[in-house]
Parts: sequence; C-alpha cells; structure tokens
Amino acid sequence: MTSNAANGKFWASIVLLGGVGIPGVILRFFGESIGLHLSPALEALIFGIGIIGGAFLLSWAAEVAQLDVSASFAIAVLALIAVMPEYMVEATLAWNAGQSFDPQMPEVTEKMSLAAANVTGANRLLIGLGWSAVIIIFWLKRRTSFDMRGLLKLELPMLVVATLLTIVVAFTKIIPIWLAAVFIGVYIFYLWRSSTQESEEPDLLGAAATIASFKPLYRRLWVLGLFVYSAAIIIIVAPPFVHGLEATGEALGISKFLLIQWLAPLASESPEIIVAVLFSLRANPNDGLTTLISSQVNQLTLLIGSIVVIFSISAGQPLNFPLDHYEPVEFFRRLTTPFGLQSSEFLLTAMVAAFGILIISTRIIKLWHGLALLGIFVVYLATLGILNLLGVVEEENVPLRMWSSLIILALAALLVALNWRRVVYVFKGVPEDRDDG
Repeated sequence: MTSNAANGKFWASIVLLGGVGIPGVILRFFGESIGLHLSPALEALIFGIGIIGGAFLLSWAAEVAQLDVSASFAIAVLALIAVMPEYMVEATLAWNAGQSFDPQMPEVTEKMSLAAANVTGANRLLIGLGWSAVIIIFWLKRRTSFDMRGLLKLELPMLVVATLLTIVVAFTKIIPIWLAAVFIGVYIFYLWRSSTQESEEPDLLGAAATIASFKPLYRRLWVLGLFVYSAAIIIIVAPPFVHGLEATGEALGISKFLLIQWLAPLASESPEIIVAVLFSLRANPNDGLTTLISSQVNQLTLLIGSIVVIFSISAGQPLNFPLDHYEPVEFFRRLTTPFGLQSSEFLLTAMVAAFGILIISTRIIKLWHGLALLGIFVVYLATLGILNLLGVVEEENVPLRMWSSLIILALAALLVALNWRRVVYVFKGVPEDRDDG
C-alpha cells in the first residue's frame, strides 16, 4: 500500500506533466483560429516543454510495463520509448529534408543538413553531458568511484560496432540505403541479444512505484493510458517545435544549425539524462550509466538508419542520404573527397564515442573520467560559440571539427598507450581482481 503523501505526489506529478503538453496542442490546432500569435522563441519553448512532460510520462509507463510483458518484448518497447522524443524530432527533420529534395536539381539542402546535425548533437550531448553528470554527481555524493565490473558486456561491444559504422559514414560522406539497412540490422541484433540476457524485476521508485502498486488491471490501464497520451502529445508538438527553433534562428540571427544541433536534443534528451542522474543520486550510478549507453547504441544504429528511410518515404522514392555533396560518386571514391560540414560532424561524433568507450572500459568509473568527458564537451562548445560570435559561419568551422577529432583521437590513443588492456576490456570485461581505472 502507498502512503497518502506518496499518492499526493503522484497525482500532482500526473497533473503537472500531463498538463504541460496541453498548451502546445491548443497552440498547434487552435492558435490561428483564436488569434493567438506568439514569437517563434516562445512557441518553441511551449512545444519543448510539452515534449519534456510527455517524455517523463513515457519513462514511467516504460518502467512499469516491465512487470507485465516478456523480457524480449519489454526490451524492444523500452529501447524505442526511451528515445521517442528524439526520434520524433529527427523524424520531422528527415521528413522536411525529403520534402525539400528535388530530383531534377539534386543537392544537399539546408533541411538535409539540419537532419544530420540533430543526430550528431544528440549523441555528443548524451556522452558529454549525460555520462559525465552521472559520474560527477555520484562522486560529489559519495566521494568515491563506482564499480561496473561484470556489467556492459553487451552494450560496450555494440557501441563499438555502431561507432565503426559512424566512421564509415563520415569517410564516405553518405548514408546509402544498404548501409541504413545495416544500421537497423545491428539494432535488431542488439535487441535479440538483449532479450537473451537475464532479466531482473525493476527497482521502481516515485511515480512508477505508485503505479506498480495498483491492482494488475488498473496498473495495465494506467500504463496503456500513459503510453497513448504521452505519445500523442509528443507526436503533435514535435513538428512545430522544430519549426519554432528554425524560425527563432532566423528572427534572432542565430544559426539554425546550432539551435537544431544542441537546443532540440537538450529538450528531447533531458528526461533521459535526468532519470540517469536520479539513479546516481540514489546511489545506483550503474543503472544510470547503462541506460545512457544503451540509448547511445540505439541512436547510433536505428536512429541513423531511420533518417534514410523517412527521407526516402518523404521524397517518394528510394534515395541515399548525402551529407555534403550529392554528386553520384562511387562509394569508395568518396573516401578521397574532402570532409564537409556534415561528414566532419559524424567524424567528431565517432571520435567522442570512441574516447568515451575507452575511458570507461576498465569498468572502474572515477571522477577524472567524468571531468574529462565534460571538459571536452565544454571546451568544444565554448570554442564554437566564440567563432560564431566572431561571424564564422558553420561551413567555415569544418577545420575546428577536424582538429577536435584529431585531438580526441590523440587522447584516446594516449589512454591505450598508458594501458593497452583497455581495448581488451571493451570486449572481455575486467577480471574481479584488477583495477586498471
């Protein structure tokens, strides 16, 4: 039985998070008819808050659903639901890119570059802000490292595969349809392997624990209701949220690219990062970091593959998704073409992921690991911000991305030089009697 205080917090949370999406729905469907005209920035804020509220409701429903469905089905549903807000934002961008494609004048349009920008920004945000937050917050709370030996036996090797595929995309400057199929296939394999792992009853807290305490019928109805309601809110507000960010960039003279790359993922990824941080605050950083790494695998496989699928459906024909140039150059000849804005973004994303994999491969997670990840993230953003203030446009920032990739690659090589076993530990784990952190 739950206490009156717990029930009170539960209902307050439901009303708050369920209600924050309603203004966005009203604004989208009835804004013009009732004469409601807001600034693009305010509209983007309203829609973004709706996405955050819906994402929290989805996370509760996803946690409780583990009590009622088979392990394999639960993993499949949870993996998709965990990043649904980001998928909806990315789907909107990919759809817009397909609508802007003209087969008579094939070229990489601005909308196509925004679709690529969002996925790279979201992944670097998860590592630079998400991973580091879990590590640093746990250390501030307990003043100690945490031990993940015996864990991440599937997640880290799969993240390595996803990172290698991302490097292929960066060097070939295109995501062909066949490679999109490979990305999606890797994700399906990951789900299958996950379903064969031993499952444990979820340790539910807060609102999720309250819902789990209901009688089975009521619990399932609540889960279904939260799924339907929150998914509907996110689907409704995601497209105008993206449009609002684009309009805000134009109105304020801020690069659309930066808004879509950093602000949009910050809204769509924030509930997931907050949930991971809450795990860390509750002295369970292992689950927090594992959740974020699983999401990383998801986004570097299924999300990238889905860009090509949605782009092709929107354009009305099967198409490859070019990053910098549309010219029909053979796949391997693209290896010698210069890096452009989007290909350098994919390369930088892959380098950050590779560094993140190596730094936590020892499974003894220490404070300096989190500080290193956060430092790379902050220094890069600060440098990018300064260059934009000086009027350097995104296309001229390719050298920054390339130099950043080389520096991070050098840091990764230094980690291996100091302890070559890190590479082995990625795939085989760490013996219980070793601490090579």
